[in-house]
Amino acid sequence: MSKLQEPLEDRIHLFAHGGAEGALLKILDDDPHSLNDLLDDDHKLDQDRTLPFSYTCCYLRHRDRHVMIDGGIDGDEVTAQLAILDVVPEDVDLVLITHVDRDHVAGLILQVGDGELTYPNARYAIDAGLWAALQEDATYEELPKHLQRLFKALTARIADRVIPCDGETEVAEGIVFVPCPGHRPGHAAYELASVAGADGALGDTPILHVGDAFMHPVFMEHPDWPMIGDSLPDQAVESRKQLLGRIERTNPLLIATHFPWPGIGPAHCSSIR
Repeated sequence: MSKLQEPLEDRIHLFAHGGAEGALLKILDDDPHSLNDLLDDDHKLDQDRTLPFSYTCCYLRHRDRHVMIDGGIDGDEVTAQLAILDVVPEDVDLVLITHVDRDHVAGLILQVGDGELTYPNARYAIDAGLWAALQEDATYEELPKHLQRLFKALTARIADRVIPCDGETEVAEGIVFVPCPGHRPGHAAYELASVAGADGALGDTPILHVGDAFMHPVFMEHPDWPMIGDSLPDQAVESRKQLLGRIERTNPLLIATHFPWPGIGPAHCSSIR
């Protein structure tokens, strides 16, 4: 991928690692949050902090595949960003869904025309339990109508191309679904292995996209802080601790949807904290 011109660098961040090339795509403007607003009363700080949040989805060229991790909130805008990278939606053959919050999956359906799939040739990896829940009427009873419409439209359109993942699962060569529920039921991270060299040895560390398991680097420093926005706070705490163990073992290039822009860097690097 070629170097971007200003001011595109504020919306698209290019990277390369382990034989893969990719881009973080900014889908909404940055939005600062009060840390105390994210914490329950038992964990609120005497001195609050303002945390920068970004909103991204991720494109990767990995082992000859065109891969999207989540789809953002507006498929038409995301595909316009991909076009700058000379990628067309029909190229994408794998979509990795971390969870089904609107800012992660609304962009998988185009808002123009008949609401067709943004990536019509892709298969879609998703937690098997979450996928089963999306087939049940009870799942929709307390959802607002716009989310009911979104989830029903999405499930109908991807039903014949889903890769349901039950536990840690290799969804494609070198791409592993890593369950980390808690922020939402069925939440997942994805680990992408580096490309082997001519001698068969892996050179770089993997890429690990953690979705919303860590909403901000402060939750890497304090994984035991329950977050009000998590659906299952105790489970989210356990998932964060398990991910930190994986990070310590593998030392990945870390990507997170809401880390301060561009939300990518070595897991030990202060620039993503």
